[in-house]
Amino acid sequence: MSMKEGYFFKRNKELTNYNSELLRYELGQREVRTLRSLAQLYGISLSGFKDKRILDLGCADQHVKKPLEEQGGKYIGLDIEDLNFETDSLPIQDNSIDVVMSLAVIEHIHNPEIFLNEIYRVLKPGGFVYLSTPNFKLCFKDFYNDCTHVKPYTPESLEMVLGIFNFQNPQTFPGLRCKPNWYYTGKYRFFKASKLLPFNGDQKFAPSFLKGKATSIFAIGTKAG
Repeated sequence: MSMKEGYFFKRNKELTNYNSELLRYELGQREVRTLRSLAQLYGISLSGFKDKRILDLGCADQHVKKPLEEQGGKYIGLDIEDLNFETDSLPIQDNSIDVVMSLAVIEHIHNPEIFLNEIYRVLKPGGFVYLSTPNFKLCFKDFYNDCTHVKPYTPESLEMVLGIFNFQNPQTFPGLRCKPNWYYTGKYRFFKASKLLPFNGDQKFAPSFLKGKATSIFAIGTKAG
């Protein structure tokens, strides 16, 4: 077993054991609401997921599965026990997926060429990819504290990478969950996410409007229709 496999097997087991079913569901609902909001902010009309095929790469405990399926989505989850994202092809047909989501995965991949080419291949024309990763500009002191982090990104470099691999109109947003749209837009959007919110989401007694501080990036890009 490689170091990376050992790390993620341990992490996924801990997520399953220590996050209750109710907590996983609540976290999943939050992720799905954020996905819908950012897709609409990006310019994608996404009222729901009825009959949409969603591929979750790095799915861990599959916390988004139930909320997506409740909205009529057809969920597929793949993780490290299924394949190596850095070297393997996805076991998915060409042009068959509406949304590929991959949260906190790309920073663990030395060379994203196969990973992003495979995502592009399986997306339907007009489908989109939804990624998250740490924002190296804001977390450079801590980024390598995770021994499996190998590739840092900034908003600019992530948009550039998506463009290189043919994704149309790549855009980046701060890694906030379920916040008003003004947090996600404008030149200072990453500053707002990291400085205007003094508390992380796990601060139990902090008021909700002051919680959710984020030093990560969401990115969206589409496959040409």
